[in-house]
Amino acid sequence: MKKDIKIIALISSGKINGNSARLAREALKGAEKEGATVTEIFLPKYNLEYCTGCLACLKGRCPINDDFEELKKLVNDADGIILSSPTFAGAANARMKNFIDRIGLFENMTSSLFGGKYVVGISTAGSMVAKKVAKGLAYMVTGSSFKRGYVSGFLGVKLGSKDVKDTEGYSLASEIGRKITRDIKNNKKYHLQNLFVRMINFFILKPSYRKIILKGKEDNFKSVYSNLRERGLVE
Repeated sequence: MKKDIKIIALISSGKINGNSARLAREALKGAEKEGATVTEIFLPKYNLEYCTGCLACLKGRCPINDDFEELKKLVNDADGIILSSPTFAGAANARMKNFIDRIGLFENMTSSLFGGKYVVGISTAGSMVAKKVAKGLAYMVTGSSFKRGYVSGFLGVKLGSKDVKDTEGYSLASEIGRKITRDIKNNKKYHLQNLFVRMINFFILKPSYRKIILKGKEDNFKSVYSNLRERGLVE
């Protein structure tokens, strides 16, 4: 069992005390009660530019001079990650989408940030679509090609015109924070989680990626190859 469990919450709400932000903080409180060390990362405080699609990250460090590398380190050092976003037009907001875009192809090919970690998705909306968004945030980590992440749960809260304090969202968020911490403590494996996508990855995507990476290990995929080799995932 891990002695020092680190849980972070990536909050993309544009409002410091927005509904999804409050739920994320309640989840952190729940994790803390279970013994985890918790950290809030309020994304609006960070300078995060848009991905240009240059693919330089596959060869080495991202060339954009912003706070992305700092955010990567915070995620890399965590055992559990809470992804929290309000629902805008049936999806996560632009700030969260941008963060996901920035980790993008490099993460998909290496599973270096989320592989082996536990994740929770949280979202709020005026309709039931919040549950769909929260689930999508959490499950994005289960399809990584070389090492999957685990979904400890997701929480989508339908608010209508209410404020989150008028709902049972706080207690649900606290419990999901406790759950992700317990999952890490117990090293829980969700063997059937997203099984179909994992089979496609194992039999089709992973062999294809491996071939491409090994072929370009001295050039186009130098950084990807180095990352995977250091972790013992390629020869």
